[in-house]
Amino acid sequence: MIRSLSFKAWSRAAAILLLLLSLAACVQKPTMKLNHAEITSITPTLPPSLEMAVVMDVTNPNSYDVAVRAVRGQVWMADKYPLTVDFHAPPDGLWMASGKTTQLRVLLLLPIGLALQIVQEALYTPQIAYRFIGKADVTGTRTFQVEKDDYSIDERGAMTREQLMAVIPNSLFPPH
Repeated sequence: MIRSLSFKAWSRAAAILLLLLSLAACVQKPTMKLNHAEITSITPTLPPSLEMAVVMDVTNPNSYDVAVRAVRGQVWMADKYPLTVDFHAPPDGLWMASGKTTQLRVLLLLPIGLALQIVQEALYTPQIAYRFIGKADVTGTRTFQVEKDDYSIDERGAMTREQLMAVIPNSLFPPH
């Protein structure tokens, strides 16, 4: 037997549907800007690599909180030096408050030979362009926990010579 829904139940379902549709329709892509990078350790492998923490300022322009659960892909430094990114947030994700900027620390392994090539490149140009191509797993709103996996990212930016040369001092005396 099919039971009819009350007007109140229909209204509630319609309101939730409208909210979810408006969230999907009004999604704005967060903006990312390089804050700084730090060397966190040197791996004892052959060849040795630098473990770097790249600190990004991520601004969430949406009217609701968004959580990053994972990010994977590649960063291309100067359009020719690839670095693999495989970031996994804590189990509940890294929540970014609506209308706020959150620092996101992403660890990368940078082979020493590649690090030297990038430094050499920086000697001849005031900035090194980078491009990140990858996917992110995100969750929208703390209340409804709307999950979206494999959200495509294709971001470009630049690391100035000063930022690159500040990696060593940032590693010894991290900014607050």
